Amino acid sequence: MQSTSFGLQEMKREQVKEVLACLDDERRVFRYFRDRYCFDLMEFEMDRQGYESIKVAELKAGSLGRYLQKPVVAQALKHCANGLVSKQDLQTLWSKDLLPFYVSLSSWGEADRGWDQTSRNQCNLVLQLNFDGKHDEQYRKLVKPDDDCGPFECWGHPVQKGNRKTMSWIRMDIDFDTNEVLIEEIQSDWLRNASSALACVKSRRTKKPSLKPRDVYGDILGDFEDLESYVEQTLAPYRKIWAEASMLAALRLIRDELGLSTVYYHSFDTGKKLKDVCGAPPRSMYTQLPKQFGFEETGDAPEFLVRDKFARRCIKAIHNPRWFRRLVK
Repeated sequence: MQSTSFGLQEMKREQVKEVLACLDDERRVFRYFRDRYCFDLMEFEMDRQGYESIKVAELKAGSLGRYLQKPVVAQALKHCANGLVSKQDLQTLWSKDLLPFYVSLSSWGEADRGWDQTSRNQCNLVLQLNFDGKHDEQYRKLVKPDDDCGPFECWGHPVQKGNRKTMSWIRMDIDFDTNEVLIEEIQSDWLRNASSALACVKSRRTKKPSLKPRDVYGDILGDFEDLESYVEQTLAPYRKIWAEASMLAALRLIRDELGLSTVYYHSFDTGKKLKDVCGAPPRSMYTQLPKQFGFEETGDAPEFLVRDKFARRCIKAIHNPRWFRRLVK
């Protein structure tokens, strides 16, 4: 039994390694502004229906109508001639308030479900959304980290180690046989840890105003005012968009480079039980985010989970299991 499990894990890891070898992550730059995903979802839908252009009025009347109420979208569509929007238009109707990221890919999973938190006891493909050089310059200037592994990153998670700093990461279980992807988790250690560090230092300073960040976190050598500026000002624009930027980066990879069409995402309760998660992840990541991107709730499990003996047994033990699902092509 142990030998069979190991063999399946190795086979899956080799598949992920093949994907990593085929995709050159050094050239990936991903630019995002708040609500950019609305334009991309329009493009996905036009592709699915075989349209090169569509009337704005038709968009308003269809399932994408709610996205046209976003100020950035409404303003952009005013420039469409004759009330028509084309796929080419969607690549130019962008806000100037862009945040650039570097995208890198990695793998995750050692066939230890309690640690890996994977639905199948197999390897995941990981997309890492990394900060750009401008952010990193401010980070070094204000926080003054005392180590390569800074105070806000967790090297026990699937993040970049070294010069590039990972804002967020997305774990995906992919299956080319069934043309499906299950997004296992979207998380930002960096933003959460930075906010927690500042809150902790602030709390301690109420009793001892002269206390410095390094007195609480030995690897933060910057002054309190600099730490406060970094967390509350430098990171502010990232905090507003990190979750939707992460989801869109994953969908673009799945659609454009992996060529897969059906994307699943966990519901809060089913994901927690199926992945054997200790504690409680942010509920909004498994409720608001998938609905924001037009995922529909379903009781149908991904086919590749149904085919997997281990996952199938886990699913049967869950009362009323639910997922979110959407087509991207």
